[in-house]
Amino acid sequence: MDALIAGFERWIRDSSGWAPVAVFAITCLESLPGISLLVPATALLLAVGALLGTGALEPGPIVVAAVTGAIAGDAVGFWVARAVGPRVVRRWLPRRQRRAYARARLLFRRWGWAAVFFGRFLGPVRAFVPVLAGVARMQERRFQTANIASALVWAPLMLLPGYTATRGMEEMAASDNPLLFGGVLLLLAAAAWPLWRRFL
Repeated sequence: MDALIAGFERWIRDSSGWAPVAVFAITCLESLPGISLLVPATALLLAVGALLGTGALEPGPIVVAAVTGAIAGDAVGFWVARAVGPRVVRRWLPRRQRRAYARARLLFRRWGWAAVFFGRFLGPVRAFVPVLAGVARMQERRFQTANIASALVWAPLMLLPGYTATRGMEEMAASDNPLLFGGVLLLLAAAAWPLWRRFL
């Protein structure tokens, strides 16, 4: 894993023009069930954040790519599940689990927006929430607004720890303003929370 991350960092540094494309692919694949297990997206985004902190990459295109990739990945999972999910459930779901499926549909009809929004921050289930929303036939407008809103928050938070580790903490340590330093620590805690939930 360390060799993969180091090689990725070298490639991004040497091919910075491709960095937004790579970040888009990482965040998109991270949102797809099954495939997300094969992509070490958290570690790769931390590495990208560190490169942002060194000034090797321009932050604007990277953040836009991370946000749009996350939106696209969740949207694809939702659309596929919405198209084929109910048919698969009717054909393959055991009869004894149909009541649980009905409860899940009711849950998404009532709390679907919050489930989609907050589900993105829960690493182990992040890729499955859009699929469940699609199978439950959640209204697309509600899904997409939660999808976009959560991606706008999640993507910068995933890049922030790496950025801060290489740049922010040094600047804050040299500052005489304790409130500014405390604010950075709070941001770090907020960014670390989804990572902690993912690995512990």
